Amino acid sequence: MGAPAKFLALGWRDRGLLMAASCALAGAWIGLRTAGFEATQRAAGGARASHAWCGPPPRRRRMPPSAERIAWAVRAAGEYLPGGGNCLVRALATQALLTRYGYPAQLRIGVRKAEDGGLAAHAWLEAGGAIVIGDFAMGEYTALVAPSARQSAMAQMPVSGRNPPGGIDDTRGDR
Repeated sequence: MGAPAKFLALGWRDRGLLMAASCALAGAWIGLRTAGFEATQRAAGGARASHAWCGPPPRRRRMPPSAERIAWAVRAAGEYLPGGGNCLVRALATQALLTRYGYPAQLRIGVRKAEDGGLAAHAWLEAGGAIVIGDFAMGEYTALVAPSARQSAMAQMPVSGRNPPGGIDDTRGDR
C-alpha cells in the first residue's frame, strides 16, 4: 500500500493531525533556515506558535490528541518532507503542535564526542517528564542547560559567586 492509500485509509482526525504535523515541520525547517534557532524556538514554544505556523488552535469539541499521537504524526510526516528527519526540526515541530493543543513541553539539546573527535548534537522534546520525540541513543548524550535555566540559577547565586575565578568582583565598593 502506497503513501496516498495509507493516508486515505486513516480516520479524519489522524489525517488532520498529519496535515498539521506537515505544516509544523515545514515551518520549523523554513524557520531554522531563515530566522534562525532562537526565533524559531520562540515561535514553536510561544503562545502564538500555532498562529504563526498552522493557524489558530482547533475548536475543543473533542479531546485533543495525546502527546504520543502528536509525536507519531510528526514522525510519519517527517518521512516524506525535506528536512523532516532532522532531530531539531522534529523536536521544534512537535513542540509547536504540543503548544497548539495546550501541552507544556521542554526542548532539550545534548552533545557527545563524535568518532572524529568533534561534537555531535541531538535534540529531543520532553513533556510531562517523558521523552515525546527524539529518544534516539539517549545514554550517549549529555544534556546542555537551557539559557533560561542557567539565568535563573545565576540569579539565585550570591553576587560574588557569579564571576569566574580571577574575574572582577563588582560587589566591592572601592570603584
